[in-house]
Amino acid sequence: MKNLPLLCLVFFKLSLGFGQTPILDSLKQEFAKAKSDTTKVLLYEKLMKASQGRAAIDYGMKGLALAKRIQYDKGAILCGNWVAFISVERNYYKSILILMETKRLCEKNKDSVQLAYALAYLGYAYGKFDHQRELQYYAECKKLMEKMNLSQSSIPINTIIGYAYKDSGMPDSALVYLQKGYEYALQSAIPLPPNSFYVYFGEVHYQKGQQELAMSYFRRSIATISQAFPANGSNDGQAYLGMARIYYDKNELDSARYCAKKALQILQERKRNIYLIQAANLLFELYKNSNAAEALHYLVIASTTKDSLFSQEKGRQIEKLAFEERERAAKNERMIVARETAFINRVRLYALLAVLGVVLLIVFILYRNNHQKQVANALLLTQKEEIQSTLNLLRSTQAQLIQSEKLASLGELTACIAHEIQNPLNFVNNFAEVSTEMLDEMYEELEKGDTTEAIAIATDLKTNLEKINHHGQRASSIVKGMLEHSRASTGVKEPTDLNAMADEYLRLAYHGLRAKDSSFNATLETNFDPDLPLVSVIPQDIGRVLLNLINNAFYAVAERSRSTVGAPLPGAQSYVPTVTISTQKIDNQILIMVQDNGPGIPDAIKDKIFQPFFTTKPTGQGTGLGLSLAYDIVTKGHGGTLTVSSIPRAETTFEIQLPINITNLGS
Repeated sequence: MKNLPLLCLVFFKLSLGFGQTPILDSLKQEFAKAKSDTTKVLLYEKLMKASQGRAAIDYGMKGLALAKRIQYDKGAILCGNWVAFISVERNYYKSILILMETKRLCEKNKDSVQLAYALAYLGYAYGKFDHQRELQYYAECKKLMEKMNLSQSSIPINTIIGYAYKDSGMPDSALVYLQKGYEYALQSAIPLPPNSFYVYFGEVHYQKGQQELAMSYFRRSIATISQAFPANGSNDGQAYLGMARIYYDKNELDSARYCAKKALQILQERKRNIYLIQAANLLFELYKNSNAAEALHYLVIASTTKDSLFSQEKGRQIEKLAFEERERAAKNERMIVARETAFINRVRLYALLAVLGVVLLIVFILYRNNHQKQVANALLLTQKEEIQSTLNLLRSTQAQLIQSEKLASLGELTACIAHEIQNPLNFVNNFAEVSTEMLDEMYEELEKGDTTEAIAIATDLKTNLEKINHHGQRASSIVKGMLEHSRASTGVKEPTDLNAMADEYLRLAYHGLRAKDSSFNATLETNFDPDLPLVSVIPQDIGRVLLNLINNAFYAVAERSRSTVGAPLPGAQSYVPTVTISTQKIDNQILIMVQDNGPGIPDAIKDKIFQPFFTTKPTGQGTGLGLSLAYDIVTKGHGGTLTVSSIPRAETTFEIQLPINITNLGS
C-alpha cells in the first residue's frame, strides 16, 4: 500500500490508454512516419504511457536521451518525470538522479505544474529510505500547489503527506492530513477507495492507543466495497492484522487467531512481506503455549520471509551507498561548473564594460560632430518613415484579423445552417407531394361531376400552398440572416428585438455544436423580459457579440462535462450542463446576461480575457480575438459595458448593459 497515493497521481492519465494494444500499434505506426526529432520525443512519451513494465521504461529512457541530445527541454521534462516514477521500484536512486535533472529543467523553463509532479515523485522515491527528505519534498510540493491554486484532483498532496507521517511514526500529524485527504476524496473524482483510508485510520489510532476506535475502522475497511478499485485485498490483510493485534491485547485469543490467519492468507497471496512477518510472529505468540507444532510452522514462515527481506534490504543499502557517493560526486561537479561559470561571467562583464566604454567614446565624438549629427537626423527620418509604414501594415493586418474573427463565427454557424434549412425544405417537399396527389383527386372528382368534393379539395390545396409559402419564407429568412451575419457591418443602428435575436443565436449555436459533436447535450434556459422595448443597435455587431458569448458558454460546459466522466462518489451529484440567457430592462438600461455552469474563470486570468490574442483554448481552437472584439463592439460601438463574474468550478456570467435612447422607448 505504500505506493497507493502516488498511483492516484497518474490514475487518470494511465487509464486513458495504458496497455491498450490498438493504441500502442497506432503509435508505433505514427512513430515510423515521424520525421522531426521533437515529434519522436513526444511519441516516445506516449508509447511509454501506453506500454507496461520494462517496455515502458525503455521507451521513456529513449525519449529522455533523444530530448537531451537535441536540447528539447519540454520533452526531457515529460519523459523524465514519467520514466523516473515507473522506475522507482526497480532502482530508486537512479530515479532520484533523473528527477533532480527534471526539477532543474522545470525551474529553468518555469513549468510549475510539472515541477509539482517532480517534487511529489522525489518525495515518493526518498520515502524508500529517508522520511525526513520525503516530507521536505512533499512540503515543497504543497506550497507550490497552493501558490498555483492547483487542484488536489491532480496531486492528492494531503493524503500523500498523511501516509508519510504514519510511516514516520507521527500519528497525530498523520491523522490531520489523512482526514483532509479523505474529506476531499468524498467530494471529488479522486479514485481513492474508502477502505484504503479506513485501514490507515485504524493503524494511526492503534499507534495512539485508541483500540476501540481503531477496531471500528478496521471493520469498516473490510466491509467496504470500493467503487474505484475492485477488491483491494492488501487493505483487507492489513485490517485483519490490526484486528488480531487488538484481540491479542484484550486476551481474546480465539478471535485473534482467526483474524491473524485471515491476514496471513491474504498477505501471502499479495506478497506483502513486511506485514506477513508481523502476522506470522503474532501467530507464533498465539500458539507457542498451546500447540508447539503450529507455533513452529508460523515461526518458520516468519524466519524464511525475514531472511528473504533481509537479503533485499541489504541490496537496497548497497544501492543507497552507491547513490550517496554518486550524489556527492555530482555535487562537487556542480560546484566546479558553478565556479567556472562565475569566472566566465566575470570575464564577459569586463569585456562588456570595455566595449561599453568604447561605444560611449564613439557616441561622444559623434555628438560633437555636426556632420554626423545631420546623418543621424536623416537616419532618424528614414526610421520614422519605416515605423510609420510598419504601423500602417499592422493596422491593416489588425483589420484583417478582426474580419477573420467575424468570418470565423460564420463558420461556426454553417454546421447548423443545413439542419435549420432542412426542416422548412422538408415541409415544402412534403406539402408539394401531398398537393400533387390532391390535384389528381380533384381531377377525378371533376370528371365525376362532384364539384362539392372538388371545391373541398381545392380549399385544402390552397391551405397546403400557404404552408409551402410560409416554410419557403422561413428558409429564405434563415439564408438572409446568414448573409446579414457574414457581410461587413454597415454601422447603421436599427430598432431590434433583442429577445428574438438572443433566442435565435442560442438555438443556432446549440445546433452548431451538436452538428460537430452529436454526443453533447445541454439544458437551454431563457428568461426574457416580455416588456423589453426595441433597441437601436447595429444588428450584425450585437449578433456577433451574442454568438461569441453563447459559443464560449457551450465550450465551457462541454469541457466540464468531459472532465466529470466516471461514476460519482457517494454523496456527489451528477453534472448537468446548463446555459442560461436572460434579458431585463432596468431604468434606462437593457441588461443581457449569458450564464453557464462550466468550470469558471480563475481570478488570476479574469482581468486578461478581454485583451486581444489572449485565450485559454488549446492551440488551433481560438484566436483570442472574440472577446476583445465583443468588448469593443459593446463599449465603443454602442456606449455600453461588458463585464464578467465567475465562481471557480461553479459558474461564469457575462453581462451586457446597453443604454436606451429616448427614441427606443416609443418602439
